[in-house]
Amino acid sequence: MKQNTSGQGVTRRHFLGYVTAALGAFVATVVAVPVVGAFVSPALKKKGSGQWISLGAIDKFTRKEPKMVGITVVKQDGWVEARQPRVVWVVAEDNNKFRVYNAQCTHLGCVADWDPQDRTWKSPCHGGVFAFEDGRVLAGPPPRGLDSLEYKIEGGELVVNYQDFRLGIEEKTAL
Repeated sequence: MKQNTSGQGVTRRHFLGYVTAALGAFVATVVAVPVVGAFVSPALKKKGSGQWISLGAIDKFTRKEPKMVGITVVKQDGWVEARQPRVVWVVAEDNNKFRVYNAQCTHLGCVADWDPQDRTWKSPCHGGVFAFEDGRVLAGPPPRGLDSLEYKIEGGELVVNYQDFRLGIEEKTAL
C-alpha cells in the first residue's frame, strides 16, 4: 500500500478499501455466528433433562390399577427430528398422588406387561418380574427396578417428565 505523500489525509481509494474490508468482516461475522452455533449447541445441551408430556386427565386413571399409556417422544438431532413411540405405566394413589414408571425393563428394554393375576409387571425378554408397590425387582436378571418418572398435575392433567435410562446397569442414569 502506498503512503499518501501529498499531506491530504486519506484518499478516496484508501477510504473505499477500508469500507470494503469492514463490510467483508461484518458479513463474515454474520455468516459465522450461526454456523458456529450449529456445531457448538449440541455440546451445550443438558443431558438427561427429559421432556414434559401430557398423559391425559387425572380422572381417567383408576385408583390402585396400573394403566399403560402410549406417548410419542420427539428426539432432535441437529436438523433431524425423530418421533419415537414409548410407553409408561401410571398407578393412581390417594389424593392426586401417582406413581409413573418408564415401562422399559431395565435389563434389555423390553416393555414390561402388567399381570393382573399376580399383580406384578413381567418382562417378556428374560423373565424379569417387578413389584406393584414400588417397581422393585422380584425375579430375573434386571439390575434395578422399573425407572420411576417425575410428574406434575397441570390444569387437571397428569404431565410426566419422560426420560430414557441406560439399560443393564444398577445405577439409574439418564441418556
